[in-house]
This record gives sequence, structure tokens and C-alpha cells, in this order.
Amino acid sequence: MTSRERICAAMRSKEVDYLPCSIYFNPNLKVEEYDLTDWRDAARLQLDLGADPVVSFSLGNKPPANVKTKTWCEEVAGETSPVLFKKYQTPAGCLRMGVRHTEDWPSGMDIPWGDHSASNLFEPLIKSPDDVDAFEYIWQPPGAADLDAAREQIDEVCAFARKNKLAVCGYGGGGLATLMFVMGAENAVMFAVDHPEAFKRLAQIDSRTNIERIRLSAQAGADFVKRFGGYEQTNFYNPAIFREVVMPLLKAEVSAAHDAGAGIYYRVVTGMEPLLDEIASIGFDCIEGGEPRLSNCSLEMWRDAFAGKACSWTGVSTPVLLGGDNAQAVRDEVRRCADVFGKEGFILGITNSIRNHFPWQNTLALIDEWKKVR
Repeated sequence: MTSRERICAAMRSKEVDYLPCSIYFNPNLKVEEYDLTDWRDAARLQLDLGADPVVSFSLGNKPPANVKTKTWCEEVAGETSPVLFKKYQTPAGCLRMGVRHTEDWPSGMDIPWGDHSASNLFEPLIKSPDDVDAFEYIWQPPGAADLDAAREQIDEVCAFARKNKLAVCGYGGGGLATLMFVMGAENAVMFAVDHPEAFKRLAQIDSRTNIERIRLSAQAGADFVKRFGGYEQTNFYNPAIFREVVMPLLKAEVSAAHDAGAGIYYRVVTGMEPLLDEIASIGFDCIEGGEPRLSNCSLEMWRDAFAGKACSWTGVSTPVLLGGDNAQAVRDEVRRCADVFGKEGFILGITNSIRNHFPWQNTLALIDEWKKVR
């Protein structure tokens, strides 16, 4: 089997020639002769190790022409860094968010929505239910123009994948993470409690965007899409919010992927323990991530929840084992993963990115032991 065939078969719990292993690297990782800020070198390193890299692309969605934006920096009393503001003028009113423009801010004079915007947040974009209509103008589903804008990147990724016989993944959206990126964690959680109907509508607006992104990603050549779910588990929200707000949207997104001929996987990290049965029932082809050492969800619990319902793409704890000082413990965990999950419906993975302060011999031990048990 090619790497693409192996990953795609495992993703759908089909028979494989051997157990696949797919890991990923933080851009800060330093390995001689590889530039891991470049996705090509990240894939090449995995290939050289003998693993099964997955190459990815993502679609943006620019605000429509009737939304005007402006950015500027201000010195704010009590703040040690300037505050970067971005204003969106929409037909439904004006929204503004601000972030602390620290020395390590990576995006110049813009505020992309992501982990950096959430961690540096000074002023949330959405402050009250009155802001929901304006947010809907901003967060429109991607269209043909967005696909055209990403075409060069997509063509490059797909050509690299064809040459190296690799699987291609499209980004299918972030769900409640999107709201956290523009509101911050505390504001998003409290908004869900104080304004449940407005919060539900915000989640629906985001899901509508996800569905179109999923469809366009499949059209552009993705074998499957990744739906990020790391910030919609019970370490942030009451389980009822997942069951009543998130689950119906996830089911619609899964249907959109399957209708478009693509697989879809769901990434979680921690906080999923009370929701395992619900997640298993949604219809994802694969559940990825998890953190068995820093959560209450053991590998056995994970297997029991998803076996026969979804592929498991999980395995070695990155912060505890790959970041630790015991290469033999990494080897033991690889063997335990193979024993717990078997070789069908399982992709040996890691729980987060491999970083520069982790002893590199631990990653080499993981790969070497996988080759022995695969």
C-alpha cells in the first residue's frame, strides 16, 4: 500500500498492510538539515523517518465587500504593550476587537483569529447578543473567490502529495474555538451561560461556514478534513452545551463531508471523558488526539468508546513521554498502544506537536519501536 492508501484505509477502519504511524512537529523544532517552519520539510522528515505524513491545506474566508475593516495601535494606560485594534464596519453595526501587540505578536498589523488572538486578547469582538447580527456579516462561508485565493497553495500541496503518495487533509473548521479566538476563553464561556440563545446562534453561524469549507476542501482534492474540537469539551463548557448546541452541528458537518466524498476526523485533547459516548455516536470516521497521561481518559477508555465506531488516531503522550527523560518509557507506550488498539482502525500518533525542548532520542525511540510492532 502507499502511505495515502494506508492512512485512508485506516481512517475508515479498513484492512491495512501494516499499522500506520503519523506524527507532527512544532515549527520551533530544530533538526539538522530540515526547516520545520516549512511544511514540505516537515513532511520530508516524517518520510525520512519512515512514517506516514499527512499534508494539509486550509481555505480562508475574507469578509464580504460590504464589511470594511481598519486596524491601528494605541497606547493604553496600565498596559505594558500597545494595543492593536481592528474595527469591522458592517451593515448591522460596528464591531471592534483588540489584542496586546507584544514583541512576539506574529501577525504584524493584522489580527487573525487563532490561539494568539485569544491569549493576547484585550477587547473581545463580541460583547453582547446585540453583536450577533454583525458577526454574521463578518463570518460568511467561503466561496469561489476564497478557493481561487488558496489555489496556488492547494495545487502545491496536492502535487507534493501525488509525488510522494501521501494523504491530503483540508481544514474543516474550529467550532467553538472560533468563538474563543474572538472572545477569549472566559468571555466565551460566560457568554454561553448568560446568553444561551445568542451563543447557540453564534455556533450555528460558525457551523454554516464550516460546512461550506468542508465541501470546498473536498472539491479541491482533500481525502479527508480535520474538524478541530479541542476547545468545545467539558474543560470549558457544561456537557449540556455540547449535547444541545454542538452535537447537532457536528452531525451536519459530518454529513457534508460524506456527501462530498471525503472522510472527516475530530480532534480532541482533554475534557472529553464525559462525552465519549456522544462523540462516538456522531459519525466521524476518526477521532484524533486525546491525552491519556494528563486527563482521566485512558487508552483503554478511548478504545472502548470508539472501537467499531471510529478509527482511533492517538497514542504517545507528547508532554509527558516525548517531553520526558525516559526513552524506554516511550518504547513501552508504543507497545502498549499496539496491544490496546490492535492494527485495524488505529493510527499510531501523538497527543500534540513535538517541540524543540523535547529530547529528540524519544521521537527516534517511538519510530524505532513502531517499526518493530507494526
